[in-house]
Amino acid sequence: MSTYRTSRRSLIARRTASEMIELQRRIYERQRQIIDKNEAVPSRGFKRYREEYEASTSGYIAESGFGALCDAIAAADVAFVADYHTLALAQRTFVKMLHGVMHQVDNICLALEFVNRNHQAHVERYVKGKIKERTFLRRIRYQEQWPYDIWPNFKPIFDLAMDQGFPVVAIDSDSSATLPKRDRLAAECIARTAKRFPGATIMVYAGQMHMAPSHLPAAVDQAFIHSGLDAPNRVIVYQNVAEIYWQLAAARREGVEVVQVDEESYCVNNTPPLVQQLSYLHWIQFDEELLEYTELGSTVRTLIRSIGRFLELPVEGLESEVRVLLPGDLDMMELLEKGGLEDEEIAQVMAQVEAEESACIPALDLVYLASLSVNHAAEEAAHYLKSKVSKATTPTDFKDRFYFYVLNEAASFFCSKVINPKRKTDHQGKLRQIAAQARKRKGRKKPEEKAATFALEHLAWQSGRKPLRFSAKVLKDPRVFNAAVHMLGYILGDRLYYALISGSITKEIIRNLFVAPADGPNEALSTYLDFCEIVAEVKIPRRI
Repeated sequence: MSTYRTSRRSLIARRTASEMIELQRRIYERQRQIIDKNEAVPSRGFKRYREEYEASTSGYIAESGFGALCDAIAAADVAFVADYHTLALAQRTFVKMLHGVMHQVDNICLALEFVNRNHQAHVERYVKGKIKERTFLRRIRYQEQWPYDIWPNFKPIFDLAMDQGFPVVAIDSDSSATLPKRDRLAAECIARTAKRFPGATIMVYAGQMHMAPSHLPAAVDQAFIHSGLDAPNRVIVYQNVAEIYWQLAAARREGVEVVQVDEESYCVNNTPPLVQQLSYLHWIQFDEELLEYTELGSTVRTLIRSIGRFLELPVEGLESEVRVLLPGDLDMMELLEKGGLEDEEIAQVMAQVEAEESACIPALDLVYLASLSVNHAAEEAAHYLKSKVSKATTPTDFKDRFYFYVLNEAASFFCSKVINPKRKTDHQGKLRQIAAQARKRKGRKKPEEKAATFALEHLAWQSGRKPLRFSAKVLKDPRVFNAAVHMLGYILGDRLYYALISGSITKEIIRNLFVAPADGPNEALSTYLDFCEIVAEVKIPRRI
């Protein structure tokens, strides 16, 4: 019987892992489409170029380790290391590789895509300490070249080069050139470097797709031969390849950080694919502070403690009970099933995950963060805190449940504003625009448009301008329900924040929002209207 139970648990674990991997794949592909659409001018031949990269990273032959990886780099003439520009952990991993290799070789040269090759003179002057950092960044046209601020992540690479005396070579070229041409020009720079520093280990650090063997490495072989040199002994180091991660995850080996891809290639896996994408998506979609992937769990716990102290709530030790799950955590389905949740509750949580939303499951002391956003972390910390302090249970009545969730969103948005005062939300003007879009289109309304229409009618009813038809039929769609809850809750939370900082209300009133369960018949609606009346006259600053 014991063997049977063990086998059954193993089967369930594999099934849930498979479901989570499939879910993550769907989200990954959806996010990749968003990224592709936001690429300013896709280079000619980009699709084929990416397919060649994906073909070269379609699997792995063995698990490995960081020591073996560093040994392989030390034994090579040229090491090609893949970068994901917006992921800080990718640059930190490159620095870690440098530390792991530099005591095994006589000299290291760095060839970096970070700087255009036309600015080589400025690179050398900066590394030698002849110009200041601000001057260097201005002269290499950093702000014009990079749409996202990645210098803080690259500075440690330059700092180590300056400290150790590593030569640094700029290898990037005009982004309007085709990718093969950029590879060819970079390869010429690398070949010149090999002739200038004979015997040095050249560590090339460039975007991930350049690292396919038929791309930059092949171009370097040709450039060496044209320069009268033998083709170099090489090693390729990929970082966080999605397909390799999925394969490791399917075998429940996602914790393995280094694998050998083939005889000359390795892959470092220390960030799930969804998180890697998020590091880029946030740069192109949001204007807010981002969190490090490795710090999300500790950040949520710190926020629970900090918000609790700010509102003078009893939170001593409360934060230590929460477990924070992140995109890529394959244990989530298993934890939900083992936690005794109903199938409907599990389906609701998984729907939020697939919609790339964060979620809080207080009954299981779980928080799931779908984003690197400090706003999401603060919201879910507030959800968890409110649930634990109020000891509320979710109402079964549909209408009571709607307003119960609205109050939760008001509390969570308020807390995110305390942490990030620059955060904004949509008020009536924006909601009118959303609703007007549907009228102009004269087609079937999208969930957001239905929610905006409902929210506008609700706000008009609150102000006494018109009666409200609380339509359970409209809100029956979970997407409409969720959007309407957020719209009304965020508006109230925004007003509570400005009421507090203007002195119109005290923290005692906010504390009541957290402490009151509001889970009895009609209690949530009554509480919601009371708070709306308190902040009705609060002025919201003009938004840019």
